[in-house]
Amino acid sequence: MYQYYKKGNYDIMEYTFNSLIEFIEYLDDTPTNTRIWGYNRLSSDGDDYDFYGTRSLNEAKELCKYGYHTNFDKLIELKLTLEKYIKLSMKKSKQYNFYVGYAPDVKAYLEGNPLSMLNKQNPKRKHIEIYYNSAILARVSTNEIYNRGAITLCLVEILENMGFSVGLNIFTMSKSGGQIHYAKFNLKHSGERLNVQKLYFPLCHPSFLRRLVFRLREQTPDITSTWVEGYGATCDDYIVRKVINLKENDIVVCQPSEMNVRGNDIIDDANAMFQYIDKFTNEEVELAHIKRLQR
Repeated sequence: MYQYYKKGNYDIMEYTFNSLIEFIEYLDDTPTNTRIWGYNRLSSDGDDYDFYGTRSLNEAKELCKYGYHTNFDKLIELKLTLEKYIKLSMKKSKQYNFYVGYAPDVKAYLEGNPLSMLNKQNPKRKHIEIYYNSAILARVSTNEIYNRGAITLCLVEILENMGFSVGLNIFTMSKSGGQIHYAKFNLKHSGERLNVQKLYFPLCHPSFLRRLVFRLREQTPDITSTWVEGYGATCDDYIVRKVINLKENDIVVCQPSEMNVRGNDIIDDANAMFQYIDKFTNEEVELAHIKRLQR
């Protein structure tokens, strides 16, 4: 679950959680690192509602465990709007003649061909992991957050319809004083159906980072005093790719500004995001430009 190691010029503090329940249980069972933070007021316990979006750390824990519903329809509406413009196409299985199969080939049978049954060859599904950075800059707008989240949800479905099995990891990664704090949450395993309601809180709510992940930093055993002021700086895409052990065609959904996601038009943002992703993947995962429907 937790490991501390060196990579390049950084000391990495890495956490891995396989569910939000596992994450909350860890926060509940782990003491604060008082050697670094002392017994002063912690940022995760702050009372600035405009900054956190919740009144307390316990409220954030409850929303993470049991679901967050406010403005959920906004995310769904954006997702449905985008889906109208996207043509999802499965890779067709190759059909061939064989001794046994799912249907007879009448022409082959009349010609006396012993291979008179039609069969299908299902291509082996290749695996892709998507890493979604939930650690965002303070200046990022709500519209940018929602657009990026809706596009990511559509991206999962696009890739699955292209024939890939897809895992979705939400993560946070920040740096301070030669250390990187990296927390990964595997919230959609390969073959598991997309649960948008479960993903909504970590995708779109500021308290996931500013209360829950901040509390995780306050509990991290190897963290140094450089984190006390500001809790670290969000890592850019370059550093993220240096730290995560990406495999071929794995995808990083990074800061909205890095992908030219502006938060205004969902179609423009999707095309900008897909164009950015295409730079790091091969032709197997090439994402088509989304065209607007003609009225």
